[in-house]
Amino acid sequence: MMNRLRAALETLGDVFWLRPACIVAAGVMLGALAIWAEASTVGTALSSISWIYSGGEAGARALLGAVASSTIGVAGTVFSITVAALSLASGQMGPRLLRNFTRDGGNQVALGIFLGTFSYSLVLLRSVRSADEGAFIPHIGITGAMLLALLCVGTLIWFVHHIANGINVNVVIDLVHQDLSHAILALTSEVASMSSPAAPVAGPPIALAKGGYLRTVVDEALADWAAGRRTALNMLVRPGGYIQPGLPVAGVADPMAADAGRVGLAVPRTGGP
Repeated sequence: MMNRLRAALETLGDVFWLRPACIVAAGVMLGALAIWAEASTVGTALSSISWIYSGGEAGARALLGAVASSTIGVAGTVFSITVAALSLASGQMGPRLLRNFTRDGGNQVALGIFLGTFSYSLVLLRSVRSADEGAFIPHIGITGAMLLALLCVGTLIWFVHHIANGINVNVVIDLVHQDLSHAILALTSEVASMSSPAAPVAGPPIALAKGGYLRTVVDEALADWAAGRRTALNMLVRPGGYIQPGLPVAGVADPMAADAGRVGLAVPRTGGP
């Protein structure tokens, strides 16, 4: 169970759209909240503040339209150019560079800020009405759109610096070193006492339905599983090895437990190590 949870969390880290989608949803809800605040007594109380937007309906539409169009345009252009630059750089330093980009939480949040500001501005834009339609202008929300636009400017500056620093070969090597150190620490956290190697287990093999590079072998989960069933398990592959679908990866002494022996194995969907 813990191995499946770890594999699921690692898979979520590879999902590039998860954080941006959450920020977009937050932007939509924030826009709806700003409209509600404007229609309530909060809008009346804050209307006297000097830095709150106090323009008319035409200015509100123009401002929100400019924020929405600029943020989505900048997001699309910058990220497309970035992916092209990373593709060229990965040809020299390996495909791992692209995986570091997609797993980077800062890159995901940066995209989310642009898309969230775009969604926020659209929600506000549809609520602006002229005098003939009922005269409603979300002054608080428009002020928030201006602040979010400034946040997007700062995010753009940070993102360009972050990407330029991220394709540096020293940074890539350091990231690989950190991943290797964490993997070694996880595999050597509990040092077992020296003992003679166990004899090979004769029994039905355990095979996985899908192929790919074996990402992790959770020794604790496999040991607990084998001890609970009073059986022995012999691993035929190691982490980093490639697994062909249907070929044996381990042997188990108990024929009844062969199907349950997959609890401590995790293979990524991408098929990469």
